[in-house]
Amino acid sequence: MDKPADPTQPYRSLIAGYQDSIRAMDNKANITLLFVAFMMGPILYNYPRFPAYLPIPFILLPFLIAYLCLFLVVIPRYPKRGAKNFLVSRTATAADFENVSETEDELEQLKLRCAVLSETLWRKTQYLRISLILSMICIVATVFLLLYVWYW
Repeated sequence: MDKPADPTQPYRSLIAGYQDSIRAMDNKANITLLFVAFMMGPILYNYPRFPAYLPIPFILLPFLIAYLCLFLVVIPRYPKRGAKNFLVSRTATAADFENVSETEDELEQLKLRCAVLSETLWRKTQYLRISLILSMICIVATVFLLLYVWYW
């Protein structure tokens, strides 16, 4: 098996893939945020017709949980692990990002960045799954509630 010419290339490819997946996850969450907000409208509009034993906080709780999970997907996270090479500063200058000579430490930093991005993507995926499952359950529950309100 041939060794790659640049030992950092596989890690750079992984990092690019993770970053693309994280961006796609953010786009999905943004679209779903709007969808969940639109789903809450008919519930709030028809609330006066609901049975008295269904309080509005109980009805909106799944929507609010889904909304919170989607918000946690969208907010940016700047992890403390690997922060030495991931500069986030209001007063950053070009000198802060000058290329340093190739060192043995660069490979370890790339591995650490892969681990951090992997963890971020995993968390975003879990929050998005929770919110999408809750959204699907809320759609079914909303349909039954609205049918109950309109026809009984």
